[in-house]
Amino acid sequence: MPVITITTDLGYRDPYLAMVKGMIYSRQPDCKVVDVACSVNRHAHSEGAFALKSVLPYFPENTIHLFAVKFLNSSETIDNLAVDNTRYLLTKYKGQYIICPDNGVLTLIDKGFHEPVYQLYYENEQQHPFYLRDVFVDVAMKLIGGVPPEEFSSPAQDYCKLYAFETFATPGNIQGMVLYEDDFGNLITSITREEFEKAVGNRRFSISLPSSNITKIYNTYDDVKIGDVVCFFNSMGLLEIASLGQSATRIVIRKHVLSKYKIDRIVIDIYD
Repeated sequence: MPVITITTDLGYRDPYLAMVKGMIYSRQPDCKVVDVACSVNRHAHSEGAFALKSVLPYFPENTIHLFAVKFLNSSETIDNLAVDNTRYLLTKYKGQYIICPDNGVLTLIDKGFHEPVYQLYYENEQQHPFYLRDVFVDVAMKLIGGVPPEEFSSPAQDYCKLYAFETFATPGNIQGMVLYEDDFGNLITSITREEFEKAVGNRRFSISLPSSNITKIYNTYDDVKIGDVVCFFNSMGLLEIASLGQSATRIVIRKHVLSKYKIDRIVIDIYD
């Protein structure tokens, strides 16, 4: 049974996502369609990349991942970053196919990405406004049918490469970023358990938040009382900040005026 996943900012209120799924099922009735994250913040392609990266290890070989979140910014920024939202790419990464716009998603998923990349052909500009339905689904059907990528695409000699913020440490602190906010309002940061343990060791530490000062890493949400802030390493090995019973975003992170997608810096101070 073919498996297709969808990562998009289309959401569930409008009929667009159903159109895409209807197109898939009409052409491949026995296909399994899985929503990875379909209510990604509008144009927050780095958020979508994090979601897709998180699920890749759980899918079988030859799964086809449709990634449809465009990077939207000023034309000057897009030009400087070599983003081309009208150019669509195909690659096979760790045995699975990824179809996406040329907006840096592949290196956001893996900074060491070096697999062959193909630029997709599509027949006319009318397919571009709804590229997830009119371009990506068609490509997915060709892959399911065993058509070699070389027959409907060409090798991409160059493509946009963007890189996720990396945690860094100094003798006195660790600095990371909030990568993702889930539907519970829990904040997943870039700080890994290994980075934390290497930098902190047996020393004291403090995570200064607008609402509280955290000096302990817990094991689960249930280690604190309702309303308390809790920090722990989640199943992905990333430091997560939550507030039991309510959204951590409202009481933990003071959203910066320039931070469009609620991404903010996390600093852990370390003491001797």
